[in-house]
Amino acid sequence: MTRYVIIGGGPAGATAALEIRKLDSSGDILIISNEDYQFYKRSKIIKLISASCTEDELFLKGKKIYDENNIKFIKGYTKKVIPEDHQIVLENGTFYQYDYLLIASGGSPIMLPWKGVNLEGIHTLYNLEDAKKVAEQVCNVKRVVIIGGGTIAMKVIQNFKKVGLDISIIEKATHLWPIGFDRKVARIVEKKIKENGIHIYLNEEVVEFRGKNNKLNSVILKSGQEIGADLAIITIGMRPNIDFLKDSDIKIDKGVLVDMYMKTNLSNIFAAGDVAQIYDPLYETPILHPTWGNAKRQGKIVAKNMVGGNVKYQGTIPIQTIKIFGFVAIAVGITHSRKSFDEISLVSFEREIARKFVTKNNHLIGVLVLGKDINKKTLKSTLEKAVFNQIILLDLRKLLLAEDINFNVIVNDIKGLI
Repeated sequence: MTRYVIIGGGPAGATAALEIRKLDSSGDILIISNEDYQFYKRSKIIKLISASCTEDELFLKGKKIYDENNIKFIKGYTKKVIPEDHQIVLENGTFYQYDYLLIASGGSPIMLPWKGVNLEGIHTLYNLEDAKKVAEQVCNVKRVVIIGGGTIAMKVIQNFKKVGLDISIIEKATHLWPIGFDRKVARIVEKKIKENGIHIYLNEEVVEFRGKNNKLNSVILKSGQEIGADLAIITIGMRPNIDFLKDSDIKIDKGVLVDMYMKTNLSNIFAAGDVAQIYDPLYETPILHPTWGNAKRQGKIVAKNMVGGNVKYQGTIPIQTIKIFGFVAIAVGITHSRKSFDEISLVSFEREIARKFVTKNNHLIGVLVLGKDINKKTLKSTLEKAVFNQIILLDLRKLLLAEDINFNVIVNDIKGLI
């Protein structure tokens, strides 16, 4: 009987486990997770804050999906991997043997050593437990400060708005959502955010949290400003969980280095999801791309290869989307221009639209679109394929800059070039 051990129960690990079971009905499958929950959709946890969904609705496949597929699931923290013995060791001293190992350990939110960071009311918002803690407090607070203006911040704003909180956002960069927007495009969304009564502090950093009776009362900025706060959400990024691999022979960099078959430098050890550092055809180097969609795709491929297949993963490019106050924004590939790149763009502050197409030698390497009449589901997948294939844009330039762009036409034209 083949022994499959999976470290991590997120989308990569869960998808891989279920796919392995389809391909190997008798193998022994073990998932070790640092959460005491079977597979749930992490991207929806923010909706718990405003009661826009229930906890049960997060479990897309039910709460007993592993039991139903004869997959063993335990909560535990991996201390180390011993490849020469085909063994992993947990922090409680328990060890497990494997024939094939999948590292899908995900990441952890970045926390800086701020003064007062341990006060009651300060949270990250990465997993279900985080969301439940925040949801328990929102009804008893009036002021929330969101630290970081990235993807999570953009998604959580509206949920805090629904419950009537006074909201402040603190962002170190010159504008919100710096991963996708440039300063000019960001102004469109920032205007709408401010119109909804939300305070934005740009080019700012937190230096201290202050409290009364061990409860958060205010946040101190580098400029010296003091912002009243009963609740603070830290969303400044995440780091892959790879510390337990540092004394192993598994090659790591920012994450776990894998080839196009999701395999590490050791033939029976694989990695997938947020922790996998894999070749990016745009940057032409191994990069981390922590998104739900990438994790699921990688989970399916790695499962096939763990049971003896030879399926090649085609690579990953950056892709992020947000929906906020009626706007939809899609950022695919490289959306920030450089000296060696060309840019086709149209930004209208008055019409509240933006579109940017970044090219290199006439090949599309990045797209940013922002507007209120965008079919995210259709456009996102098409733009991802167009950028991944680096299509030539010569014949589309006039269409891309048309006064009243018809995205249906653009989609069809791009599909014809893929």
